[in-house]
Amino acid sequence: MARVISVFLPLWPVDRLRRQDGTPSDRPPDRPLVLAGRVGNRRVLTAVDAAAAGLGLKPGMPVSKAQAMVPELQVLPADPAADAESLERLALWVLERFSPIVAVDPPDGIVIDSTGADHLQGGEEAMLEALVGRLVMSGVTARAVVADTWGAAHALARHRADPMVLAEPGS
Repeated sequence: MARVISVFLPLWPVDRLRRQDGTPSDRPPDRPLVLAGRVGNRRVLTAVDAAAAGLGLKPGMPVSKAQAMVPELQVLPADPAADAESLERLALWVLERFSPIVAVDPPDGIVIDSTGADHLQGGEEAMLEALVGRLVMSGVTARAVVADTWGAAHALARHRADPMVLAEPGS
């Protein structure tokens, strides 16, 4: 039976930027951080870190409203091309260490065919723990699910995993 892992990276643009700048993942940021881009003539938030989300900021919110709500807000420009390129590099890293079949699930995920590869990591649960653990230790917020289909794994990773779910085969 086929098994698929969906890895969801909910804070990918912010995590990528922090890793690029060398901010240690175990130290909380000084100020809430958001990334902004344009939608038509409006400047909107495209990504928010955990501190900004805790203050009620969300992607899609106008930058002016976010700055009015949080005066000390750090606003940086979004770079979707760099996010996509970095996600490709992360997928290659997963390919080298976990499974021979890996694909990027833009803009914030990776899909892994774990069929026949999980035993090399000590089983599905151990594979998920190793994968999520390594990502978290590297400063990347990650949630992952193993399920029978990509659709099930994708949905569970985005709406149920905290940080991992192992769906029973056939469910």
